This record gives sequence, structure tokens and C-alpha cells, in this order.
Amino acid sequence: MDFKTIAGIASGLCLFSCIVLTSCSSDAEEPGDNRKLRQLTIAEVPLTRATLTDNTNTLGASWNADDKATYFNLSSFRADNMDSGELTAVSSAATSTFTGSVICTTGDNLALFYPATNPTYLGSDRGKFSINLDNQKGTLQDVAEHYHYTYGVGTVTSVTENTADATISSMKSLLAVCKFTFNDGSSTIPVETLEIRYADNDPQYGLSILGYPLTGTVTPAVDAGSVVATATSAMNNPLTINCETSDVVYAALFPVENQDFHFTVTNGSGTYTGTARASLREGKYYRVNLTLTKE
Repeated sequence: MDFKTIAGIASGLCLFSCIVLTSCSSDAEEPGDNRKLRQLTIAEVPLTRATLTDNTNTLGASWNADDKATYFNLSSFRADNMDSGELTAVSSAATSTFTGSVICTTGDNLALFYPATNPTYLGSDRGKFSINLDNQKGTLQDVAEHYHYTYGVGTVTSVTENTADATISSMKSLLAVCKFTFNDGSSTIPVETLEIRYADNDPQYGLSILGYPLTGTVTPAVDAGSVVATATSAMNNPLTINCETSDVVYAALFPVENQDFHFTVTNGSGTYTGTARASLREGKYYRVNLTLTKE
């Protein structure tokens, strides 16, 4: 959905596209009794990440050899057990085999989370993954390497004493990626620093500038389609992107519905601000051009 004009600000164009965990029974006949450390191979893991390429209307993606992802055994997770670790991409391609040492047995469901991030081991968020959007640099490479969070679920199809094989159908992107350009009505505004905040444009009380949620959580589930990146409450701090003076800024943002955004761009010529409304979908790519006003 487009960034829509608010108070004369031009809209941008959108062009791109529970822990519900199964537990291991204590019955002697359960296959989980054969669960042990094995060398796992997941063949042909598809991707919406790693190396990102701007194809004008879409983002292309491919794995890089040695990319690290985290596995999380959904089937063995319980109050006193959590099996997780790293898997490594074998090749640089749109699909790649992943290998690594995994505690598993036949039929286990394994969540795959990229980039490699340890799940939380203690407290109310135990078993969840954390997302942090702070310290972005505004480049597509930076988004690809550090902020393009993806999730999928594979199933162990067969095991031997020391090895295991698994399959996975898809990986889903959990965030939206935006390509921002800004203008002052006549020319492009070079960006040294971009600050993004939520805003509340109340008809009675006017515009209130808020902060932006810099962190969030992902709750693993066997149904990958139900898994979402849940942002923490927006505090007073903005999402600040420091650039090396660029006409284009790429940013990874949380999905959101009908939210007002406030933008502040600073450079050697001064400060520019503006507000726009947008709905951002997970896995979508947005090319956004906004008209800002110089302060």
C-alpha cells in the first residue's frame, strides 16, 4: 500500500512485492527417544535474502556460501529442553544446501532463522528470537547482511546413526524493505542522516511525533505462515540511519497497518521534515519518494 499524502506531503509508490510447538512425549515408543546429535543436510533451501539485488520493481536474492542460519528444534522444545545451533550454506545461489550438527530424529520440525541469532533462553520470551533494527547504514548490502530477517520450517525425513536429511519448502521474509528518496519540490535532497518516527495525526489534537520501535520478537511455530515479527512499543527514540551522503536510503521496517510516519532528513544545507501514511507488508519492497519541507 502506498505512502499517502498528509498535509501536502507526496505519497510514495509501493511496487514489491503461539509458540505453537509440538512437545516430545515421555512414552517409550515415541520416535523422540532416538533423538541425538547428527550431521544434518537440508537440500535446496530457497531464499528471499542474503545478497539482495534491486531489480527496479522487486528485490532479487541469493544465498552466499558460508551464510549462517540458526536451527531451532520445534519438536523437542519444552520447559526443560531447547535444541538449537548453527547451520551453514554450502553454495552461493538462490537455493543452497545447509549443513550442521543438529539434535534431531525422524519427523522433527526444525525452524530455520536468518541471520543466525540465538533464541532467548530465559524468562517469558524463552524460545523466541529477537530482532534489532538499530544502527542501519542505509545501503542495500547492509540490509541484506544484517536486517533482512527470514523464517522457515523444515522436516527431518530420514536419519542414520550419525546423519540426517531434511526438506524445507520455503523461507519467508519477516520485514518490509523500503527504498527512500526525498525531494524539496524541485530537486533531490541528499541524505546524511534520516530519522524515522511513528506519528499520530489526530483530527482534534493535531500531529504528535512519537518514536519508532527499534526491537521486536519472533515466536517460532510449525506453521511458518503464522509467524510474524512483533515490534515492541515505540519509545521516544527514532530509527536513525546515518548515511555517507546518499540520494537513496534503504531501510528494513516492521510491518504495520495504516500508520503515520514522520521523516527528518539532515544534510549540510539544513533540516527537512515531512509526514506520510503507509501500510507495510512483510516480504514486500517499496520504492518511496517523498516531498519534504525545509525547516
